[in-house]
Amino acid sequence: MKLLYKRWRLFLYLTIGLVWILFSITKNVIIDEPLNTIDYLLACLGIYYLGKFIYQYRFQYLTVTQDHIIKHFPFYSKSIEIQNIDRFYRNKVGDYVIEAGSKKIRINPIIVEKKSLEAFKDFTNQLQIKQEVH
Repeated sequence: MKLLYKRWRLFLYLTIGLVWILFSITKNVIIDEPLNTIDYLLACLGIYYLGKFIYQYRFQYLTVTQDHIIKHFPFYSKSIEIQNIDRFYRNKVGDYVIEAGSKKIRINPIIVEKKSLEAFKDFTNQLQIKQEVH
């Protein structure tokens, strides 16, 4: 099971990336001056947003396997074994938190699709853990 990013968030990154790249290219075509540092920075910014879109589209927010819950980050992943989960609760900010010993994974419900969040809540209801979700 995967917790999916909202589609508008993913395509916002795609749009921003394409706009920055197109802006840096068309600026040089229309004005007809040599490339400068700002043009390279705009292109790098566009490539950054395109890379972010590709990464988040491919790996999504959270993955639940048979044994682990994995939250994906670009250079590392945070993982908790399902059998070690102690608590599942909602903190004061509104984030869902999965706790296993000293490890915590926070789930921001604002950037996650509602259907996949509901499926994840159903999954946690099946586990024999202490829940404080309202």
